[in-house]
Amino acid sequence: MDRLTRNSIIISAGLFLFLIATLAWDRYGAAPRVWQLNTLLKEDPVLAQSPYRFRATVFLNGIVTLTSPLADMVSIETYVKTVDPSLADKPADDGALQAAEHAFRETELRAIAVMLAEPDVDSVVWALDRAWYHKHGVRLDMAPGTGT
Repeated sequence: MDRLTRNSIIISAGLFLFLIATLAWDRYGAAPRVWQLNTLLKEDPVLAQSPYRFRATVFLNGIVTLTSPLADMVSIETYVKTVDPSLADKPADDGALQAAEHAFRETELRAIAVMLAEPDVDSVVWALDRAWYHKHGVRLDMAPGTGT
């Protein structure tokens, strides 16, 4: 057998084993913990009805990092008006706007509760989901020194 044939067989076998391991990964509960946490978030009936899909991005030492459309630099009003354009012209004290903000806060608390219900999750931290705003065509004007 020449060298090229031998190398081709070795590479093909390696790729085949990698494919089998990848397909069996989730089936036998060996999926990375972040994937498992994201499945929990996706399958929760309350969170499934939310216009924003929370995602776990990191799980380390009992701390899960979830994406959120909110952060110190982005107001809840910006998020709510992006999700529901009919609220765009409403003042901050409008009842419909405040109800939408309250509903999002309740959804956020639900995401925390789903994560903390897991025995290996001790706390939740938030990471601003800039990609969500980009996808919805909203420019985030960040203060100097915030990394953007």
